[in-house]
Amino acid sequence: MSDYYVPFQREYPELSFYENMVTVTGDNKRIAKNTFFLYVRMLVTFGVSLFTVRVVLQTLGVEDYGIYNVVAGFVTSFSFIANTTSSAVQRFLSYCIGQNNWDDYHNYFVGSFFLFCGLALIAFLFLETLGLWFLHEKMVIPVERIEAANWIFHGTMAVLFFLFLSIPYNAVIVSNEKMNFFAYLSISDVLLKLFIIYLLKVLPFDHLKTYSVLLACTGLINFMLYRYLAMRICKEVRLSLKLRYSYIRHLLGFSCWNLIGSLAGICRNHGINILQNLYFGPIYNAACGISFQIYNAINGFAYNFITAANPQIIQLYAKGENAALALLVERCSKMSFSLLSLITFPFLILMPYVLDLWLGNIPSITVLFARLILINMLIECVSMPLMTLAQATGHIKPYQLLVGSILILNLPIAWLLLNFFHAEAFSAFITLIVINIVALGCRLLVLKQTAQLNIKRFFKNVLTRWIFLLLLCIIGLWLSLDSSMESSFVISCIFTFIVIPSVILFVVFDKSERNKIMAYIKQK
Repeated sequence: MSDYYVPFQREYPELSFYENMVTVTGDNKRIAKNTFFLYVRMLVTFGVSLFTVRVVLQTLGVEDYGIYNVVAGFVTSFSFIANTTSSAVQRFLSYCIGQNNWDDYHNYFVGSFFLFCGLALIAFLFLETLGLWFLHEKMVIPVERIEAANWIFHGTMAVLFFLFLSIPYNAVIVSNEKMNFFAYLSISDVLLKLFIIYLLKVLPFDHLKTYSVLLACTGLINFMLYRYLAMRICKEVRLSLKLRYSYIRHLLGFSCWNLIGSLAGICRNHGINILQNLYFGPIYNAACGISFQIYNAINGFAYNFITAANPQIIQLYAKGENAALALLVERCSKMSFSLLSLITFPFLILMPYVLDLWLGNIPSITVLFARLILINMLIECVSMPLMTLAQATGHIKPYQLLVGSILILNLPIAWLLLNFFHAEAFSAFITLIVINIVALGCRLLVLKQTAQLNIKRFFKNVLTRWIFLLLLCIIGLWLSLDSSMESSFVISCIFTFIVIPSVILFVVFDKSERNKIMAYIKQK
């Protein structure tokens, strides 16, 4: 889609923070409103998730919970096929809205639905052949739990199938910026899972088998809800047998390069989990699973803000409003790492006590795993708007060839360390951190070429402040090591309520932005 390319202006005028990033388009209130709905969603899902993980762990036991994590994680790793095309669908739908082209919108929706039907069939065939072979021949699972592992395998396959079918409808909701509906769907999902937990405790069947069947049922219900709400939002959401293959070709062309980035995500999450299983067993899978649960829950707070802004980034690019687009990307990065630092720091410091209070008896390695994955999250968050910018330009090939290829190296490097150097289990997470730092630099270099991103300005206004805040969090963590619970709590309170907010207000934001923030707070 090279004809969609419009370069950034090298220099762009300053816009006041009061205009909140996208004032020139008049859409700042929509981003604020959508962010509010997403945070309500996040608070509910976060609270319910904390409870459900605790109950599932206690109900299944550490070993069965580890088996569930590694088997379900292996199956859902094939969602990378869906994730690859999902970002393409959202990009093209948002672009069509930006150009007010509803005929193309309908054609992209229809093409994406049938495309995902085909992808679901491919994933099904692959899992039923090579997937089952890997489960029985390579995974470390106690013999007496193989049958239950098979139930989890097929139950998660059903969830994956309904996920594929839901993605076009989810893209409609996000591209139309109906984040209130998106929030309602997410809340209904966690409430369904809460109901599952109740059934899991009262039904007199094997817990692991029962859990797999109930999860498959939630997948079907979620698909039906997504379809119903998407059809209410947009009249263009209607299926037709008159396929225009040029639109499917555009989606596939965009998605093929995104495949590299999706594989990198698999290497990060499920690849590390499988390595833990192969070299250390199901107990370490439980520790790894708990760590990624924490990662997903906390990262959602920053992801919500980016989710609300993503359609605007793509639509601003489609409209050619380059000054507003550049400022939106810059300020989204600043808001992301500021917000995430405030939320993450108490968990970094108080992780041993949080895990003990939350889950009780868990593998001791979980504390180190969780802290490392949160540090990695603080490194990743500054790149979120840059990823959307890369998608918006349509020049995804050079981006994925360099950045995606570097991220994929995480899995082979971690395997080399474990297999040949007999490294400790946490070395996979250290590798992840180093790889993400390198990837950030590569993102900036690629976007300088494909989007004319002003790296010098971005480094001065965003990265220097992000580095300062990141080092501050690490120093706080170092001060708390080997401290008593009382000392750790005091350090956490001082940094969370005094030091980090002060740095965000007086270092991250400039004087003009700070004055507008203070005026807004006083007004409210």
